[in-house]
Amino acid sequence: MKNHKCYNPKAETEVDPVNWIQSQLGSMNSVLKHLTEIKPEFVEKYVQHLIKRVKNALESIGEKEGYFDFPEIEEKFDFLDKYPELRKLTRKFILTHANPMKKSSNDPKKYLVYGFNHSMAFRRISYHRVKSFAELLGKEEGVKLFTEILTRIIREVSKKRPEEEDITNRKYCEKAIKSWCDYGMADFASCELDEHMMVFRFDSCFAHEVLKDFNDPDIAYYASCYGADLPVFNEGRIIRVRRSQTLHHAPFCDELYWDSRVHKNPEMPSIDFTKNIGKKKTS
Repeated sequence: MKNHKCYNPKAETEVDPVNWIQSQLGSMNSVLKHLTEIKPEFVEKYVQHLIKRVKNALESIGEKEGYFDFPEIEEKFDFLDKYPELRKLTRKFILTHANPMKKSSNDPKKYLVYGFNHSMAFRRISYHRVKSFAELLGKEEGVKLFTEILTRIIREVSKKRPEEEDITNRKYCEKAIKSWCDYGMADFASCELDEHMMVFRFDSCFAHEVLKDFNDPDIAYYASCYGADLPVFNEGRIIRVRRSQTLHHAPFCDELYWDSRVHKNPEMPSIDFTKNIGKKKTS
């Protein structure tokens, strides 16, 4: 059992702003693409509602100077480009929330940004996307539609990024721990149940921290952590993950990672077990 005290809102991460903005525009395009396929008569209403939400969010922050001088993304997006105002607002939203940024000394194309701000940028625009579905259709129907869209997106991404066959659960988790700590993302504890299975308890995490001020835990959860809890997330994966609760609704988040070649359907450790990972027992 190990404790990892890594939560640090001022930890810096290196990003290529052009590639990052492009990926965020791509995410918005994917949502519109699948929405068009599933419910085409709803797209215009949804886009206008989302534009209003993003505008209001930017107005509440106030205008920030600088960091908007990155070249415009040349890549074309079949669905997002039908709504140039949404494309422009998405770019501005990402850059505004990523402030402050400074040039990296390692690569002239890259900048340093606080991991907290980086996380806040893409998670908060995701929140507005999901909230728009809930406000227009009601929470139940809105989440149902969002789930169908998210399921399709996860399947597409999984096909593009297949796992390496020589992966092991231990190596996977060690890499994740290093990434989480370098990013400053969380304070957490880990416990290797065996060579092929590890459970984590997260006591803090950017996924919760950057959204908690909305005081809307259900939508915050759907906008950030929900994807990994959908059955499609583990489809075809070697290293799989399961949770029983997240920080959006509980005092801690529990995550179990396992090698599906060894463990077919392992039982989730009890909440009481995970609660006590890394804690000293007193007599």
